[in-house]
Amino acid sequence: MTDRFPWFARTHDLALTLTGWPSVTGTPGERAFGPRLHDLLSRWPYFRAHPDQLWLGAIPGSDAQNVFALVTGTHPDTVVLSGHYDTVSTAAYGDLQALATKPDPLLGALLTQLDRADLTAAERQARADLQSGDFLPGRGLLDMKAGLAAGLAVLERYAQQPPETRRGHLLFITTPDEEGLSCGARRVAEQLPTVTGTRRLRVRLGLNLDATSAAGDGQDGRAIYLGTVGKLLVGALVVGRSTHAGYPYDGTSAALIAAELVRRVEGHPDLADHAHGETAPPPVCLAMQDDRTQYDVTTPAALWCAFNVLTHRRRPEDVLGQFVTLAQEAADAALRTSADRAQAAGSASATGLAQQRARVLTAADLRALAVKHAGPARVAALEAAVVPGPDPLVVSRRVTQDLVHAAGLHGPLIVLGFASVHYPHTHVEDTPGGEGVRAWVDAQRDRFAEESGHHLAVRPYFAGISDISFLGQAPSPATHAVVTRQTMHPAYCPPRPAHALPFPVLNVGPWGRDYHQTLERVHAPYAFGVLPALLWQLATTPLPSEDAGLEPAGPASTDLDGRVS
Repeated sequence: MTDRFPWFARTHDLALTLTGWPSVTGTPGERAFGPRLHDLLSRWPYFRAHPDQLWLGAIPGSDAQNVFALVTGTHPDTVVLSGHYDTVSTAAYGDLQALATKPDPLLGALLTQLDRADLTAAERQARADLQSGDFLPGRGLLDMKAGLAAGLAVLERYAQQPPETRRGHLLFITTPDEEGLSCGARRVAEQLPTVTGTRRLRVRLGLNLDATSAAGDGQDGRAIYLGTVGKLLVGALVVGRSTHAGYPYDGTSAALIAAELVRRVEGHPDLADHAHGETAPPPVCLAMQDDRTQYDVTTPAALWCAFNVLTHRRRPEDVLGQFVTLAQEAADAALRTSADRAQAAGSASATGLAQQRARVLTAADLRALAVKHAGPARVAALEAAVVPGPDPLVVSRRVTQDLVHAAGLHGPLIVLGFASVHYPHTHVEDTPGGEGVRAWVDAQRDRFAEESGHHLAVRPYFAGISDISFLGQAPSPATHAVVTRQTMHPAYCPPRPAHALPFPVLNVGPWGRDYHQTLERVHAPYAFGVLPALLWQLATTPLPSEDAGLEPAGPASTDLDGRVS
């Protein structure tokens, strides 16, 4: 390993400890992680002396808990260090699953597996990385327990400073369910106003610790991110008219309509969002399946599609409006194709197909028609009967199908709406005082490069869906109203935090490769050495004041080994 800052050993040990605690989303390990971390931190000298500054936070509807750890200073300004502790499944490790959360033995086992000639390009890269000694594998080590470890190392060292030199407060928060629906982070957004009010904190900055995937020498992953992409999951229920496969022109093909819609959307660069000089990835289809439950030779009556839409600036209403237009175009094109083919085949159904017009409805339109046809009590009962589960697509599809039936609707029809929780996009320049924060970030990047020799990029958007969406902001009342009306199941539209705290949030985390995969691995010198030193500088250097330019570094200025200078 190279570049061993004095942070390295402690951060490395913390990372391996946290990784050794399995915490797959929705499992007993996730439920146990919060109390285990609380127990570990409670043995630190600072929290033995200040037990009231370490606590667990309950999450309605979840058995997992948030963990809060506060180290106080002399000034109300507060920096929040945040990250999630849940991971994706270890099942992909196969025979090595028992080693998935044990980085050191896993390293040897993976190198043994990779000791063969028929490797893919990705496997060759992984073998070279693991042989270099600079990378460590393990489920959750990259995403994102190495980041949590760096945050904890900073928190611990801050707690060890003389109280009079600690200018502000550091508040470490770690949450479950980021790989699910972010119930932990959403609960934090609700609780922070009370926490800060009771403890007289003033949050000036958030530092999220999520990981980045980077190729080559990892320069793209050595970055400070000024915001995060937003996410909307657009569901589309495409309803046709089923027919016997021997008489294809007697029905309306839901499959053809759905195919036309996917063709217009899938990876189309014109649908990608742009802001702050960066382009988001275009929408892609995450699910496409018919409604049949058994085999027969009848064409499917309906198909369900779901599209992942990433945003930098577009509002939910803009995205939905765009999909309504695309859906109408897709349906019209599919019906024209069906009519033309029926005519070419000499089918008597050609005239009827040519006269069809598909209807495109939003979730709000469908709900209103269902209420009109079946009554509000029936609609409420249908929604209540579909119990939210771990897969929001299953739930959204089921409730939409039920409402189509309750409204007495028939195909050709497309219903569009939001099929999961809305993850808003963020950018520091969209928060109060954001331009000053951006200048401060540039100054800290330059200072860090001068003092450490490590050059960092400043990038507009963290590309991964993350809990950042719920910290430091809340959707506008108008946006929340749109999302509420257009979300297919009410469970996926949580209440808007009444008094959400506005503050800028940066993402500053480790980098590595292949997260969520069997070869997930973290670049150890950066994660355990460079990253905590960078976090220390960002967390202990005052931000721009609200009424002036950059403040001087003041008493919290530090050298790179964390000693107060």
